[in-house]
Amino acid sequence: MLTQPERRAVLLLAGVVLLLLAFHLGTTLFVPDGGAVAYSADLADGVLVKHTGTVLDLTFTKTGGHLIVNVSGTDVFVPGGASKLTLLVGDQVTLRGITETYSGKKEIIVNDPSDIAKI
Repeated sequence: MLTQPERRAVLLLAGVVLLLLAFHLGTTLFVPDGGAVAYSADLADGVLVKHTGTVLDLTFTKTGGHLIVNVSGTDVFVPGGASKLTLLVGDQVTLRGITETYSGKKEIIVNDPSDIAKI
């Protein structure tokens, strides 16, 4: 049998777990795509964006096993995960990543190849 302080501790822990679960479900339901906004070339660096389009070009980097995918005119950098993707020119994709400027040109960097999905 639990003592009075132990019962309070169990109730407190259960309440915290329920609160975290409610927060997680609320965030998942009411903030789709993790808060990503539609991609635009005038966004600042470091913004989480989503982008949908057609694969126009696939370029493997000379070192590192990286992949640069041109999706409807926007370069998308896939670091180190090029071998995990099975994209072809003409595929319709949707992706999520972070905006960055590289050599004066805006691009999207995806954290993981799973952030790119064929539609």
